Amino acid sequence: MEQSNRLIKSIILTLKNKLVVVPNAAVAEIISVQEVRQPDNSPRWLLGKARWRGVELPVVSYEAAAGDQAQAVNLNTQVAVIYSASEDEEPEYPYIGLAMHGVPHVSTFSRDQVKPDDYDTEQHPMIAKKVRINGAAAGILDIRAIEQMLLQAAI
Repeated sequence: MEQSNRLIKSIILTLKNKLVVVPNAAVAEIISVQEVRQPDNSPRWLLGKARWRGVELPVVSYEAAAGDQAQAVNLNTQVAVIYSASEDEEPEYPYIGLAMHGVPHVSTFSRDQVKPDDYDTEQHPMIAKKVRINGAAAGILDIRAIEQMLLQAAI
């Protein structure tokens, strides 16, 4: 099978009215969080830390990272728990929580269906690349960039 015809299984998240693509294998679980503890002097994009399976899970806001208002955390807040992309044996943040809007969708597409989006020039610190999947605008989540943001925040 040619590499361009291989299927890519991903989860599409709705964040800030944008579609964000995450490899299916990078998502541990989708959870509801009711409360997060906000660390002192933390950046606006860090909603706080929640407990998840005995781990302190930093929960980040895509919106606030772009300079917009962060969403409030309440009983309906859904979080995508994402595995670390670090190559360290014991990463500082083995999991990252990404607050989201809407219902995530599992999608499978081929590499041929993904094209660069040369028209969307808006930059976002959590997006590695802007693409179009079957004509729909989306961003590919940059997990390593989020980890670097967390490390620089030293929470």
